[in-house]
Amino acid sequence: MPSDPSDLATPTLMRAARGTYARSIRSHLQAIGAEDLPRNGAFILFRLNEASEPRDDLPAGLGVSKQAVSQAIDILANRGYVDRNPDPSDRRRITLELTERGHEVVAAVWRGTEAIDSQLAARVSIEAVEAMRSGLIALADIKPEETASGAGLPRSSRRTRQFRQFSPIFPVRDLAAALRHYAALGCKTFAYEGSSDYGFANRDRLSIHLTLDPGHEPGAAYLDVRDADALYQEWSRPGVGGLTRPVEPMPYGIREGTHIDPDGNLIRFGSPDEEAE
Repeated sequence: MPSDPSDLATPTLMRAARGTYARSIRSHLQAIGAEDLPRNGAFILFRLNEASEPRDDLPAGLGVSKQAVSQAIDILANRGYVDRNPDPSDRRRITLELTERGHEVVAAVWRGTEAIDSQLAARVSIEAVEAMRSGLIALADIKPEETASGAGLPRSSRRTRQFRQFSPIFPVRDLAAALRHYAALGCKTFAYEGSSDYGFANRDRLSIHLTLDPGHEPGAAYLDVRDADALYQEWSRPGVGGLTRPVEPMPYGIREGTHIDPDGNLIRFGSPDEEAE
């Protein structure tokens, strides 16, 4: 940055300032392991923390479509950040509530924001901060006006990350029984809204899709875990069901075990073999 920052254009200064907050928030999210949030996920969780249902102004605040917000909420639900439940007063509507994990994200974002706010307060006066906020509010008001008038130029195309999550789809003979089994494996399970033949089993960053489809052959997936021996102990305890085979050292430096669910779907799980390193 030049010796006199006032020489920089306003958009350049805004970009640098946004990066300061973003890096602080990102580091606090990484500290709690919340690195699988979808785009705008933290902002959506913040707004949902203020109300029990989607805010009508979410798309405008994010600068994206309602469809994009809906897709992000689907991802947040599948990854355990929000719970979706039927509205008791209107069965056609769904209420959204932050899970414990969702509240952890909101708290982490607050910590990341306050860390920069405190540094800012030590450098400039309260009046200067309020003036800055007034300017940002004015700019936020200008944005929709520019969009409505067609004065804004379209954002240039840029490369975005295509792959966000890879989820196996396991065929099952009884969806309710399968959901109970994966709940015993420590997953958060639920049926797809309005469906009796499709469901989800989520844990940490893992999301398994379960589909009622007796005519298909069982599926298979590989699970990279922190401690394969600990997972074997958890999944082989009485009452879990299925078949969990003991962990063994593999010639490629991995300690690996397997779990076969009651429908024959295979999950191989492994972690690095420290003795082989």
